[in-house]
Amino acid sequence: MEEKGFMKIVPDNFATVTPGLTVGRPAGWRIGLGAVLILALVWGGLIGGLSSAWGKTGKKSTEIVRVLGKGKKSDADPAAARETAITSGLNEAVIQVAQTIVPPELLISHFKALVALLDQRTESFVQRYKVLAEHNTEKEYQVLIEAVVLRDRIKEAVDEAGLMVENVPLPAILFLVSEQSIGESTPRFWWHADGEGQEIPAEKALAGALGARGYGVVDHSTPLPEGSDRMELSGVEVVRIGRYYKADLVIAGKATARLAKNTRVTDLKTYEGAMTVRAYRVDSGAQIAISHAQAVAVNTDDIAGGKSVFQLVANIVADDVAQQLSAHRRHPGASALSPIVVDVSGTNHLRSFVALRKALNTMAGVERMQIEALIPPRATLRVHFHGSAGKLARNLKKIRSTMLRLQVEPSGADHVNVILLP
Repeated sequence: MEEKGFMKIVPDNFATVTPGLTVGRPAGWRIGLGAVLILALVWGGLIGGLSSAWGKTGKKSTEIVRVLGKGKKSDADPAAARETAITSGLNEAVIQVAQTIVPPELLISHFKALVALLDQRTESFVQRYKVLAEHNTEKEYQVLIEAVVLRDRIKEAVDEAGLMVENVPLPAILFLVSEQSIGESTPRFWWHADGEGQEIPAEKALAGALGARGYGVVDHSTPLPEGSDRMELSGVEVVRIGRYYKADLVIAGKATARLAKNTRVTDLKTYEGAMTVRAYRVDSGAQIAISHAQAVAVNTDDIAGGKSVFQLVANIVADDVAQQLSAHRRHPGASALSPIVVDVSGTNHLRSFVALRKALNTMAGVERMQIEALIPPRATLRVHFHGSAGKLARNLKKIRSTMLRLQVEPSGADHVNVILLP
C-alpha cells in the first residue's frame, strides 16, 4: 500500500521564464494534466476498456479506478521514474472521473480551464491509492494503480469554476491596477489627472488573462473628468469610477516587480513579482473577490523581466478571480472571504507537508488554498476559510495522523503559524 496523497510537492504559484522559451513548469516537477487530458479525450474509449476498471466503494461520492502509469527513466535520477509513473497514473485517474462528470461538448469548449483547475488541485481529488503491479523496462517504469477518486469533490470544483454553465454572458470589467516595476521609485497608475494613455503592463496582462476567459474589458482611454492622485482607492471611489465607465465590475489593486537579491547567474537575472486585487460590483458596491499571487521569472533585461513576471502573476490571479466570480454568480448573496495566511516551518519534512496540504484541502469550512511561496524549509499558504484564524488553528490542532505532527499557534487576526515536526 502506498502512502496517501502525493510524494512530490509543487509550488503552484511559481513558474519561471527563460528568454526565447515558452512559459511552463520547470523540468522535474509533476506532470501537467494537459497532455494527459488530450490523450484521455482521444483515446478515452480505448483506455477505459483496457486499463481501467470502475466500481463503487459503497459510497456515491467515490469511484475506484484502475489505471496504468508510466515514467521515463533518467540517467541523472533513475529512481524518480517510479514516482513519475505513480503521479501520471493518479493524474489519469482524476481525468477519467472528470470525463464522466463534464459533458463532452463542455469538456472540449472549457479544455484550458479544466486543465488549470485539475492541475492545481489533483492531490485533493484522490482519497487513497495502492500499486497493484509494477514493471521495470529498459526505458521506462510502469505501474498499475488502483485509486479511490473523490467524485463529488471533482464535481463540486467543476461547478464552482462554472464549467457546467454554457452561454452565460459574463460581466464587463474595468481594471484599476497600479504598477511599480524594476528601477521605478514610485508606482504608476492611469486614473490621475495626467494618466491619459499611460500603459500599465501588469493591468494589461490581467485584463488580457480575464478577457481570454470570456469577460468583457472596459476601455478607459477616455480621460476621467476628475482624476484622483490617490493610488490606493477606497471601495466607494472604485465603484464611482466604475459607474462613470459603465462597467459591471471593477478590479482594483496593485502589482510590484523587483530584482531578486544574489540571484544573478551569468547574464540571467531573477525577478520577483506580486499582485493583489479586489473585485467590486458596481451596482451594489459589494466586494465579491480578493486574490494575491507571487511568481518569479528570469531574463537578461529589466523591462522584459518585469513584463514576464507580471504576466505570470496575472495568469495566477485571473484563474483565482474567475473561480470566485463564478461562485458569486451562483450565490450572489455571498461575500468574498478574506484569506488567512498560514506560515509553515519544516517543509523539508516532505510527508508532513503533503499531509498538511491534504488536511487543509479537505477541512470543513475551507473554500480553497493557495501556495503563495515555497522555499524549503518554509512555506506560506493562503487559506480562504469560513471562520477566524483562531478557529482554523483549533481545527488544525485536532488533526490526528501518523503522518502529520505539528505545533499550531494563531499569530494575529489573519495569521496562523505552523511548525511541522519529524
